[in-house]
Amino acid sequence: MESPGELAVEMGLIPSQSLIDKETQEAINNDLLPYMTDPNKDSLFYTMWIVIEKKTKAIIGGFCFHGEPDDNGEVEIGYGIDIDFRNSGYMTETIDGFVHWIRNNKKARVIKAETDPFNISSVRVLEKNGFTVFQQDENKMILKLELTE
Repeated sequence: MESPGELAVEMGLIPSQSLIDKETQEAINNDLLPYMTDPNKDSLFYTMWIVIEKKTKAIIGGFCFHGEPDDNGEVEIGYGIDIDFRNSGYMTETIDGFVHWIRNNKKARVIKAETDPFNISSVRVLEKNGFTVFQQDENKMILKLELTE
């Protein structure tokens, strides 16, 4: 967290341009890290997953869950991608992979994602992965995907 650029270099990767902005750092510090070592929590749901572009070995974005599935089986996701890599299918592929992975989690029945209704690219990424609009107002849009067996 304190030096994401150094971590990337140590891993042989090119650092992300926007993944570790102030808002993302606060979310990691407040919403993910406190639960990473809790033996009662599944740490995979409190991890910031990095998205790596294979050819350039660049960290181009990130993905996370906003905690474990709740009592209703709902889990929320968050994601972001560096500006230079948007509209290239990377995040669509990333979310597709996580949707396939979470289908094996017996607690998860619904995946939700919140986005700005004017962020057409984000909305399209979710729609391409089968998400549909659940709620919307002028400031936010929540899309959801019902997981079927």
